[in-house]
Amino acid sequence: MMHCVTKWFMLAMLLILPNAVHAAEYGVLHLKSVGVSHATTETVATLIAIELINFGHTVLNPDAMDETAGKVLQCYQTECAADAGAVAEVDRVIYGSLSTLGDKHIVQVSVVNVATRDVIWAGSLAAKTAEDLDTVAKRLAKSISEGKKPEETVEVELVTAEEEKEPMRRRVFHTVGTTAGMVAPLDGYGGAGKLYNLGWLYWYETPHLVAELAGYFTFPGDVENGTAAEFCPVEFSLLYMLSKKDISPYFGGGLGFGMLVVDPGESAYGLTLNAGGGLVFLRTYDVRLFLDARYHINFANVPYADGPHHGLKFSVGLTYRPRFRGCFGLGIGL
Repeated sequence: MMHCVTKWFMLAMLLILPNAVHAAEYGVLHLKSVGVSHATTETVATLIAIELINFGHTVLNPDAMDETAGKVLQCYQTECAADAGAVAEVDRVIYGSLSTLGDKHIVQVSVVNVATRDVIWAGSLAAKTAEDLDTVAKRLAKSISEGKKPEETVEVELVTAEEEKEPMRRRVFHTVGTTAGMVAPLDGYGGAGKLYNLGWLYWYETPHLVAELAGYFTFPGDVENGTAAEFCPVEFSLLYMLSKKDISPYFGGGLGFGMLVVDPGESAYGLTLNAGGGLVFLRTYDVRLFLDARYHINFANVPYADGPHHGLKFSVGLTYRPRFRGCFGLGIGL
């Protein structure tokens, strides 16, 4: 009895395994070329296939789809694409076109569910130049993979040159701006109460790292518990961004040099350290807002108030880069 069951199990596996081995989640067809070179169109279709693989999908590229059909497939309609997908035994098929409109290259793609023959996703993106088509292919693949519209998958690395023409949107930033907030002393500061702070900052931002130069000064906000003032002309910090989308948490820290004044007018200079994090809004735009919280230490040994002085520094900030670009890409801070 056991031998019979094993025999039938092995036979079933032999029938199923070939389909499982060759099954793919997506098949990508050749794109229709309208006013664009064949080589460019083929490159875009191949890039979409490669990027889908990078997102963890099993994909047959256009050449592999041709091989399953035994001919070069020219399917630019839903029914034809679904038929090609059935022959290739894939779940979904991507088809579409690459065309020009003025000086723009427009990629339009759709995804058909082979089993139901329904179009389950469709979208398009424009490239300002042919060189920008690689970014377009990445965005479209990401959008297909996540089932979102292309405008919902924008990240700092995936802003197209065409989108950069839109007001306020950018890929990489050199920005300056202002901060305002409060310092809550935890230890030191001559027993001073809460302090208010105003400051400036400069950010050079890459997709995941931000180099920050910042300066600030504080003034008393609670004179009944003693007064103190701090002036830190410059601090250098490195921040790590946890997301490349428009809302991103971050963390990091750095060091600087500052002066601390404690009532009745005693002052000293010392090293400063900071560590903490925050939240940035509007990462792909010229204007960004952020909320920041840092643990701050000043090592100045003020007479009658030796360091280190510890406090929590809370800030809100705004950075801005106008569309006018200077020699180093810097803008005017607000």
